[in-house]
Amino acid sequence: MKSSALTDRVNAIYARSNSTSWPDPHQDREATAEEYSRVTNPEKYFITLLRARAWVHVLGPLPDIDAEPLEVELLGSHFDRGVRLTSRRADTLPLLLLERDLTETGDSPMVCVSVAEPDIEIERVPDCGCDACDFGSANLVKGLDETIVEALNGMVLMLGANWRGIWTPDGGGVGEGLDTQGLTR
Repeated sequence: MKSSALTDRVNAIYARSNSTSWPDPHQDREATAEEYSRVTNPEKYFITLLRARAWVHVLGPLPDIDAEPLEVELLGSHFDRGVRLTSRRADTLPLLLLERDLTETGDSPMVCVSVAEPDIEIERVPDCGCDACDFGSANLVKGLDETIVEALNGMVLMLGANWRGIWTPDGGGVGEGLDTQGLTR
């Protein structure tokens, strides 16, 4: 199934969730210095969890995909829930969608997209919850969708001591990462 058809199905499910939306508060201006240390409404980032759940709802029933909740012990202290999406095709790694709720210290709800195990992160959405890094709800949804679609379309993931490289059909690069000794398929 084409990624555009999957995204259309995700959009339909997500629309039923009555999620909030907001415009980019920096559409016509730069962020101010005080916005970098302020988190006005961290609850609004709950939409990322709703969007990830819509993806699980669409991908889980596909014929070659198994969706299973992750055991709490595998999540570590950073996440509250997670789902492992495993393809039955050879030479693929499971895609993990990990959720963090609003924390007692005010950290925003967040989704982490990982491969094989929670520590092998591809992306966190939002990557920061401060007011300066808020570019609107459409930006968050688009970023999460693009990350998931890239993973589904195939990527090459290279890992080393404290670095990672990710290449997709649309490009790639090398950046800082985690030591991932023991990664297995």
